[in-house]
Amino acid sequence: MRRLQSVAGRVVLVAAMMAGLSACESGARQDPLPIVGSSNDIVFADVPVYTDRTVDESIVGSLELTDYAVGLYRTGLLSTLQRNGPFTVFAPPNAPLEQQQHDAYGQLLAPANAPLLKRLLAYTIVPGSYSEQRLRTMIAHQHGPVALTTLDGRDVLTFSVEPGTGQLLLQDPQGRTNRIWLSNVPQSNGVLYVTQSLLSPGVRLAADIGASPAAAGQLTYVPGDFSTGVGARR
Repeated sequence: MRRLQSVAGRVVLVAAMMAGLSACESGARQDPLPIVGSSNDIVFADVPVYTDRTVDESIVGSLELTDYAVGLYRTGLLSTLQRNGPFTVFAPPNAPLEQQQHDAYGQLLAPANAPLLKRLLAYTIVPGSYSEQRLRTMIAHQHGPVALTTLDGRDVLTFSVEPGTGQLLLQDPQGRTNRIWLSNVPQSNGVLYVTQSLLSPGVRLAADIGASPAAAGQLTYVPGDFSTGVGARR
């Protein structure tokens, strides 16, 4: 019950944030009403994702991406995804972001971490439109991994095909890999993927610097409180 209340709280928060945003900047055509069962929807985690909507709308409309939506809003990246783009987004679900909040001792959304959080989330966005077929074709032509510069402009996300399984893999500079959960959903201003975990360009959160193991041992994680910025307590 606590988990359901927590998720509901995040949804209310995202809805409140979105009410204060300016109108979508994209000039792409959008359906005026979301109709479940239309030819333009794909059901993800029991929620339809509409292929003729902008990528920011699909993110905000998904319960599984509420933490990601909050992070994008706090860093100003959500408004970026309202533009014409195109953008290819590799959105992490709630669990890895809440784990990151835990690892940062509940300070992931603290003002001191804002620049690093923005860089972390910008690492999930690649300028341009990259369908799964396009990525696979690029990898085949190069006979190996393909590196794309992410939205921040400083960081590179690497794509490869896993031998044996043929799955598309994402890799960060530390060599960690990420798999795709929902693949290749076309949007009116780009392409949306949902990944299974969260990669990092190598940034360290301010809360990690100088934090002692003893202090960390005194913190108890409160799951589902990502959107309030309170992920740990004494």
